[in-house]
Amino acid sequence: MKEVIKIPLEINSKLGTNKIYAGVHWTTRNKDKENIKLLVKSIIGIRKAYEKPVKIKMAFNSKLDVSNHSFLFKLIEDSLVKCGLLENDTDKFVKEITMTKQKEFKGVIIEVEEII
Repeated sequence: MKEVIKIPLEINSKLGTNKIYAGVHWTTRNKDKENIKLLVKSIIGIRKAYEKPVKIKMAFNSKLDVSNHSFLFKLIEDSLVKCGLLENDTDKFVKEITMTKQKEFKGVIIEVEEII
């Protein structure tokens, strides 16, 4: 089973991984984490976790380099755990991740697919 979730989000350098390397204070990172968690929860609600391991693909619409989305990917992945969609984000439950770019939707398109 594959599920597609669309998260409307204006992605800019403030959510980029390069921001972390610039030495952003932990309280700022924590605020970003809470904001993303609330946004994801508002879209998908509280869910039952997948029973089998999954692969996650996130496609981002922004001007950032693909790898510069790793911070945002992690924030969203943690939010999927908090919403109950994923049991955990360890390699026991998430076997594969992919980050790509897209232009069809202003935000992030998430695909979660069970691995059989």
